[in-house]
Amino acid sequence: MEHSQSIVFVQFFSLIAVSCAVAWTLLATLLRIAPKASWCFATANTFTFIGILLYTQRTEAISYLYWFVADMTILSGFALVRWGCQHLFKQPLSYRFDLILLAATALLMLLVPASVTYAVYLVIIMSITAAIFITLSGIDNFLAVKKHLPIYYAALLNVPFFTIGLLFIIRAVILLFSPDQLDHISAGDKLNSLLVLWSYIILLLFTNLVLFGNALTRLVYKAARLANKDQLTGLWNRHALLNKLEEVDALWLRNGLAYSLMVLDLDHFKRINDSYGHLAGDMVLKNTADILQLSLRKIDFICRYGGEEFLIILPLTDKNEAQIVAEKVQQRINDNTILWQKKSINTTLSIGYATCKSHLSIEQLLQLADDAMYLAKSKGRNTICSMDSMEDSTDTSEKSQQ
Repeated sequence: MEHSQSIVFVQFFSLIAVSCAVAWTLLATLLRIAPKASWCFATANTFTFIGILLYTQRTEAISYLYWFVADMTILSGFALVRWGCQHLFKQPLSYRFDLILLAATALLMLLVPASVTYAVYLVIIMSITAAIFITLSGIDNFLAVKKHLPIYYAALLNVPFFTIGLLFIIRAVILLFSPDQLDHISAGDKLNSLLVLWSYIILLLFTNLVLFGNALTRLVYKAARLANKDQLTGLWNRHALLNKLEEVDALWLRNGLAYSLMVLDLDHFKRINDSYGHLAGDMVLKNTADILQLSLRKIDFICRYGGEEFLIILPLTDKNEAQIVAEKVQQRINDNTILWQKKSINTTLSIGYATCKSHLSIEQLLQLADDAMYLAKSKGRNTICSMDSMEDSTDTSEKSQQ
């Protein structure tokens, strides 16, 4: 009866593993959703399926295929899960560490014959390595997901990883102090323990649920990010501008952290399009965006404001500092030459900026920066202007009249 139940459970496990492998393969090929990560997850499910099938063939005889190869196949699956998560969230890949860990585990396992006689030792080594892989995957996921979700959601999403890692450690500790428990908590001799069968099924389901959840999180974040990005330059678009403006304005009103706005317009951009074509114009826009990103701080918010207009939010920047930033950007643009079909294209910017004041709303500040940019154009282009000096002089005259 128990043997027939184990067969049913193995079939059920195989069905889940194969279904998940097929699902990840479809995501990688047809839907093209995080293909590198999806291929890793598909291969991980396949390796787990193969490893469990090899477990079912274990006997008391020495067999490196059913012991050593089976364990290393499943551990390789755990490593693939980690690599897939790293691909999914664009994290640094841990190939070197993980491969060294797999190699060290293989060497430790090969110190003894692959048989039931040394099963306790082999299962302890396998459990510790599995716990390391799964726990590190959970940490990687948590660090990645908390950038997109509240910290408690990020922790909750990765509870299965940490729980499974803890269970593998508990299994290793139990076997270390009570080797006679092997038949109840491990695949020591085939898969005769229902607890073992259920644990592998739950592990497989929970792991894939977390992975699908992570893929969905990444997909939603990417879609939201694309909605706020300019497709040509990769800069933020006007849709994303208001939220950032409200954020820095709130910091100004609450903590007195001044900020400035800068509007930049490419001079004679229509002439570039007419002379060299729209592809050249696109190249000029992308090149300008690249220079802006290299010239400014990470906290500065660079937005493509219009056709050939850019807007920059400069947090923690007063009007004197904004002038310095404008001069720096202007110099970088003036020093840059773009090569297009063996022809040189030089560009300049008309720059206007304005700094926050207590009596100005966000809309008024935007209008001031925009007016300053048009003032720069009227003064002959390739010029920097600010409406602050005009405002200051107006305020002074009003006070003198009073």
